[in-house]
Amino acid sequence: MNLLLDLYYKVKLMPEMILSIWNSIKERLLELLQVIPNLLGAIVVFIIGWIIAKTTSKIIRKVLAKTGIDKLAEKLNEIEIVYKSKIKIVPSTFVAKVVYYLLLFIFALVATEILGMEAISDLMKNAVAYIPKLFSALLVMIFGIFIADAIKKMVLTAANSLAIPSAKMISTIVFYFVFVNVLMITLKQAELKTDFIETNISIIFAGIIFAFALGYGMASKGLMTNILSSFYSKSKFEIGSTIA
Repeated sequence: MNLLLDLYYKVKLMPEMILSIWNSIKERLLELLQVIPNLLGAIVVFIIGWIIAKTTSKIIRKVLAKTGIDKLAEKLNEIEIVYKSKIKIVPSTFVAKVVYYLLLFIFALVATEILGMEAISDLMKNAVAYIPKLFSALLVMIFGIFIADAIKKMVLTAANSLAIPSAKMISTIVFYFVFVNVLMITLKQAELKTDFIETNISIIFAGIIFAFALGYGMASKGLMTNILSSFYSKSKFEIGSTIA
């Protein structure tokens, strides 16, 4: 009897259950139908952005290649720290790639706004706002490398003209000293914290300079003895004097 009653109630409640399930499915379908236009719009915007980015990138690369800017970069590629890193810098290709990804990123940002993805959209906006700082930091680094290399050549020329031993090593130390300072400026320009790095680098450079000064002093001990002896002899003896 109880089994029959349970069956009766289930059969009686079945239409309500079916209606409830149908209403739930209908709500999900309506939500999906509301999202589809935005989704299609976002896809269309991204595809258009990709086409624009690719076309603009190709045009920029061809225009820059014709200006001869790649030949100017050969001087940068000849700098020791650059060619040892095995990184070949080609400005026309580099700028074209940067423009391509920047445009693609901007259109992706528009697509996320169409989809109403506020969290991702805000994150991408912050990234776009940071890009100018990154570019300025990169320019500082490039010009800094040129300046460091120019100073290195000046020190090397001056040291060779004065017949200073280890001229190449001295000029290399000067180069890396300038380069590290440029690197610190670059990181600050990119708004990255450098306090810990600066402290450690200062200690390392102080140690290197002390070791170099000590080693150089020990190596030139005999030379300094002869120089001091000559000054002492000049004060005690005159030309033509006989030393017994």
